[in-house]
Amino acid sequence: MKYRKSKQADWWFGVTDILATGVAHGADKVERVHLSIADETFDILQGIPVTRPFSETTRFIHHNIARLSYRSVAGVSAGVSAFARRLL
Repeated sequence: MKYRKSKQADWWFGVTDILATGVAHGADKVERVHLSIADETFDILQGIPVTRPFSETTRFIHHNIARLSYRSVAGVSAGVSAFARRLL
């Protein structure tokens, strides 16, 4: 069966939209798991007097870098979806 150009464009838009949404949601889930696992380690470090002064600063830096990374992935996927919408 031969598709008209507009149907093909709609199909490809749907594929890119599903993929972009999946990547964005996946990045959100992985970010939450990553930070949760890291918090377990930082909580242990917080309980040790020698590492206590450095643990909160390190946690702050770690969490912000991780958030920036995962949210950048989600943002790029949203940008790809928007670009595909304009292109198609």
